Amino acid sequence: MPSNLNSALNDKRLQILLLIFSSLLIFLGRQLDTGITNFDDAYYAQKAKEMLESGSFWLITFAGSPAFENPPLPFWLTALTFSIFGVSSYSAIFPSALFATGIVLITYRLSLLLYKDNWIAFAAAFILLFPGMFVDSSRRGMVDIPVAFFVTLAFYAFFKARDIKPWYLVFGLATAGAILSKSVLGLFPLTIVGAFLIFSRQWREIVNPWFLSGCLIALILGFSWHIINWQHFGQGFIDAHFGSLIINRSFGGTKEPLYFLGYAKDFLKNYWPWLPFALIGLAQFGKRSFIDKDRTSLLLFLWPTLTFLVMSTSKNQTLRYLFMMFPALAIVTAKTISEWLGPDKKNRALGIMAGVIAVTILFVNTTPFQVKVTLAQSSKEVRELAAVINLNTPKNQAIGNYGLSPSNPRLAMLFYSNRALESSVIRDPEKLMMSLSSTPKKTWLSSIGEFRKLASQHPNKVYLIQANNKYAFFTSIENRENIRYDFSAMRLPIIK
Repeated sequence: MPSNLNSALNDKRLQILLLIFSSLLIFLGRQLDTGITNFDDAYYAQKAKEMLESGSFWLITFAGSPAFENPPLPFWLTALTFSIFGVSSYSAIFPSALFATGIVLITYRLSLLLYKDNWIAFAAAFILLFPGMFVDSSRRGMVDIPVAFFVTLAFYAFFKARDIKPWYLVFGLATAGAILSKSVLGLFPLTIVGAFLIFSRQWREIVNPWFLSGCLIALILGFSWHIINWQHFGQGFIDAHFGSLIINRSFGGTKEPLYFLGYAKDFLKNYWPWLPFALIGLAQFGKRSFIDKDRTSLLLFLWPTLTFLVMSTSKNQTLRYLFMMFPALAIVTAKTISEWLGPDKKNRALGIMAGVIAVTILFVNTTPFQVKVTLAQSSKEVRELAAVINLNTPKNQAIGNYGLSPSNPRLAMLFYSNRALESSVIRDPEKLMMSLSSTPKKTWLSSIGEFRKLASQHPNKVYLIQANNKYAFFTSIENRENIRYDFSAMRLPIIK
């Protein structure tokens, strides 16, 4: 590699700028007309939309009913972007992209703080970005990236607090942000730091006033939403949020045999090519932690291992729930690889990493290829029908559900059309005919295949308002004269 290029790639300021702008281009590229998926993305975006419309920032609703599943911080920020840029798919994913960029930057800064090595710092940020599961989730509007950001910031603040004690206040604020993003899962910084202080026998640090103040900030601010909703809804909120949604979903009911190996299987499937280096690195860091008594290694060892072990006790396992430990794995892996490479190989590796980032930027922003969920069109068919559904379905009337699932495309339909699709499903055509007879002005949604069968079985009974290659929007033949196609008074699309 030419010496000038080598010098540039090793420059800290250039590395930081490269990581920031590259992350933004990768996370936000090709997002203006991609749409968001029906499930978590549309569900969270709808909550933020209702929050903006109602002005209620503590009592969260979905379809007008109280929603106790998630704390409000991600929805506050999404509602803020809605207020600035307008309600759109792009606005829904914008906060996640910013948080993900923040995770990349903090991972770089934390590596630099611990090891004073630009190569390790850049490699850690690169390992975090690739393979693409982190990138994929960073391009979606979910809560896993925000909680990972606040957890990473909390550990960065804790390391800084070793020398500058007021950083414990930042540690507390970041932990509060994690709790306000994903409830009790945001407690990981407190629990891991507590275990670290006990294992390293730092008894004085446990009673340090700055540390105790940070812990109080974390708990009081972090659980402020829980306290407010408990005061407003009483025991019903406690039972729903902690009982049904956390305890029962994670630990209740029947469990698959060896369910606790779910995350291990996910890593074996998805964390390549870094998995062997990460496992070797964790073994080395464990040795340094407990035999050599190295405190930095101990915390970097406890951060991913305790997170992995605790989360593996839940039967509800999805790999993105572990993003909060990915920065630690990236640092451990980068440090391990760094110890094996000489200066020349490091420089060549640095050039390769920069090249991969550049190719990824070009792939995301300039090619039509669709890889993973976020580079493909999402909810395309729902978006095509959203305007005609909004125009022909009164606001206080739900769309009938014929033969579809209770949840798909109900969540995306509400976000894009501002109209609710019933979760109760009619599958018997005779029952549908009875419903059409009793409520002829009601509109319905089905798959295009089911509608064609229905129309052939019951000619002159149903009227197709509009269809595409996936869905059919229809009503009774008696309601045909009330159907409108004049969109001149509407702003289209309703939600881009």
